[in-house]
Amino acid sequence: MTSSNTSSAAPTPGSLSQAPAEKPSAPPINVLPSQLAQSYSLAHPVVLLGLCAWRFEAVVESTTRELLRDLPWLAALQFVYVITCLPPAGSSFGEVTPGPEDKKRASRSSTGSSAPVRPGKSSHRRKTSAKISWASVWARLMPASLAFGLTTLLATPAIAILLVLFGAPLTTHNVETFLCAAHMALLSSTPLIYVHGVDATVWKEVWGISRPADIVWGSALGTGLGAWFGAIPIPLDWDRTWQAFPITILTGAYIGYAMGGLLSRTPFVYGKRIQFAPGPADEDEKKTN
Repeated sequence: MTSSNTSSAAPTPGSLSQAPAEKPSAPPINVLPSQLAQSYSLAHPVVLLGLCAWRFEAVVESTTRELLRDLPWLAALQFVYVITCLPPAGSSFGEVTPGPEDKKRASRSSTGSSAPVRPGKSSHRRKTSAKISWASVWARLMPASLAFGLTTLLATPAIAILLVLFGAPLTTHNVETFLCAAHMALLSSTPLIYVHGVDATVWKEVWGISRPADIVWGSALGTGLGAWFGAIPIPLDWDRTWQAFPITILTGAYIGYAMGGLLSRTPFVYGKRIQFAPGPADEDEKKTN
């Protein structure tokens, strides 16, 4: 009787239901290994902070006009930054087309025939290299264009709503709120969209603040934290013109962007995750102690 129950309870191959495997998390993003990318990735936050300091007095005098005037400059700097320093979505680190397979294919095509190379073949080689370079440029420009489009259509309205939820005026200063959101979206969302695309797993980690630290996530998180701390002087009764919304919020966002991106590249922070609660291993260790 016992053996019959055991045999009936045993799972059969046809009755097994395997749970879908969870998609692994995307690894931390590194700056491209070229000398230009490494150098400009360090100079870029300094340039942004210099632009913020240079335009600060003008923004205080005429906030709406100057924020609108500075927006194209910020977009241009971010565009140059992402295509120069970061790998686009769907590419492996440092391997933007042409990749190794393209190079092997090109070498086979150039050495596959035993016939001697004629002088007239040089123009064909130049055309091939030109095609490869144009393909490499297109592989960066297309994701960058999509990133800026999604930043404008999705990220900017979402950040504007978050600003209102966190205390920005709802019935007044609507233009200032939208311009502040546009600046913050270009700083934080554009690099994230460029390197991760619309990967749902990554964006769940972004909204859950559980991404491993890298230059992209660190800059985005620093932008949000900087804007949060930048709002502190607004309600204080210092009667300063620079306390008007959203001047201090944007100033904090720029400073947080620079500090977050630089700190996340250090060995002590890179690849680490923010933990709001102790994990199972930590809980077991506490129980044993």
